[in-house]
Amino acid sequence: MLALNPVMAQAPQGEDESLKKELASLLDNSYDGIIVANDEQVLKVNASFGRITGVAPSLLISKKINDLDATKHVCLAALREVIRLTCHHKKTITLQRKLNSGNEIFVTCNPVLDRHRQVDRVVINVRDITELKKLEDQIKKLAGLRRESDGKPPRHEALRDIVAESPSMERMLELVMRVSQVNSTVLLSGESGVGKDVVARLVHRLSPRNNEAFVSVNCGAVPENLLESEFFGYDKGAFTSASRNGKPGLFEQANGGTFFLDEVGELPLNLQVKLLKVIQDQSCRRLGAIRNVSLDIRFIAASNRDLRKMVAEGKFREDLFYRLYVVPITIDPLRERREDILPLAVMFLKEFNDKYGTARTLGHELMSILEAYSWPGNVRELQNVIERLVVTADSEILAARHLPNSIYQEAVEEGVYWWVGENLNLRQARDSLERQMIQKALAKTGNTRNASILLGVDHSTVVRKAQRLGLDLRAATQAGPSTD
Repeated sequence: MLALNPVMAQAPQGEDESLKKELASLLDNSYDGIIVANDEQVLKVNASFGRITGVAPSLLISKKINDLDATKHVCLAALREVIRLTCHHKKTITLQRKLNSGNEIFVTCNPVLDRHRQVDRVVINVRDITELKKLEDQIKKLAGLRRESDGKPPRHEALRDIVAESPSMERMLELVMRVSQVNSTVLLSGESGVGKDVVARLVHRLSPRNNEAFVSVNCGAVPENLLESEFFGYDKGAFTSASRNGKPGLFEQANGGTFFLDEVGELPLNLQVKLLKVIQDQSCRRLGAIRNVSLDIRFIAASNRDLRKMVAEGKFREDLFYRLYVVPITIDPLRERREDILPLAVMFLKEFNDKYGTARTLGHELMSILEAYSWPGNVRELQNVIERLVVTADSEILAARHLPNSIYQEAVEEGVYWWVGENLNLRQARDSLERQMIQKALAKTGNTRNASILLGVDHSTVVRKAQRLGLDLRAATQAGPSTD
């Protein structure tokens, strides 16, 4: 019997039976699907569950949770996952799923705790939100039409796959849209993986040259001995292995369009001189040729290196730097625009779900970790991680345990997520949390005495625990305002 409150146990037998019948009647007449279970077995399923999901209630009653065949029905997979999460976290969990019929449902699991604060039962509510979603879509469409009627231009088609939720990305896109309408040379800077190539292609797509060629070359990927022939092309007989008909170079291929020089800082100095002349004169000459070819090219360059510093070190020509540095655009690393992380993750998840025929979703804990992780590899790393999760996860809901160890461990160390798997015992969990709290207190206060006050413990306790946990007190306090 589902223990709803202590009074129930004290009720007379007749009242108890009446209450059970009333409860059963309420469950059976509920418009939403309702399931009552414990952490091992399904105890009760009402008729509405079958109406909403197409799964007969009789197939679930008295079944073991782990015996529910998650491969047969989306809803059964959702039930197993939501019960597991609710029993683990002891809090209400809601999942959204799309059934094979096309209908969308919310699956909400509520824990019923006993007097020891352990999960005694779970009550699962399954609600069909298909009509609500249709209404939501209609409202969004109407809102979009209203914005257009208010004079706000609709977003350009080329921007529909660009994520720009953060203020810095919004400002960057505004600049890109203005710059794309002119032929000025653009220099993109930013860490590796931030999406400089995506921005370069966006400038081209938004420009009047969008129907012409976009030629992209990674200056660090082409062997130095082939760079000149690749860029300029060659006439027949220019060198021993030259083709009889000659070959147009990349500059000629980009004529009328856009030429993207990715990692331009990797160009050798001798080729930098020739590139400068091409940009200035808008012409080039094939190897072995006697005539120049006139060009009409818009140049975009990108680098993850500090070109100013390279100029000072004599590794990059100053005149070329200023020729490229006409419109500089900086793309911030992902860790500095965290508003973009989850929208990017969702976009990549949809992309890989479509590619691999899966229906993965992001779990709540996973989303918290993704948003807090530093992403040293930026957008490229996030994209790779999402693809890895989609193809390797053993459940539809992508959870923290599916993450690569490096990301998982950083989340643990930063205190974003300190449950590190089934093998973690209580002592390890306590040590992990104490280490994080002591490190943060020391960094904030600068000394162990003030850290002890902040943590609400004795000074000797902080010192003793720090030593036991292997913390370097001197290093931990260096970032603080003062030292002991």
